Amino acid sequence: MLRIAICCGGGFSSSALAAHLEQEVKAKNLSDRASFIFIPISKLVARQGEVDVAMVCPHMEWKVRDDSEKGLYNIPVTIIPPRLYGLMPADDFMDDAEDIVELWNKGGKNMMTFDDEPRPLAVKRTVSHRRWLKGESAFNQ
Repeated sequence: MLRIAICCGGGFSSSALAAHLEQEVKAKNLSDRASFIFIPISKLVARQGEVDVAMVCPHMEWKVRDDSEKGLYNIPVTIIPPRLYGLMPADDFMDDAEDIVELWNKGGKNMMTFDDEPRPLAVKRTVSHRRWLKGESAFNQ
């Protein structure tokens, strides 16, 4: 099971997102695949041992870049593209988290991005990266 942190500065929307995703995981009986928790970005370095991957709200990209340059993370940390924040179902978040962990295990470095999406704030897709590569969209589910 993949343990996924949703991280943000203040935590209002991201804590609600993490709770919503965790409820969706339970409702769809996907608890053996993943779990979601909220961790404030200011606490991520200290609490990174609690999770396998961190998915961070778009407006905190500067913090992730800064912390990554300092080598503070020992887990993969990625930015949630703005168009996806709050819109993707749990399955898509899990797909992206699994794929980011796979890239990390192949020698990836933080801040983790997909090779064809080096600038998270410019990402236009509305589904997980793997579904987007297959030509799927949020409108043909």
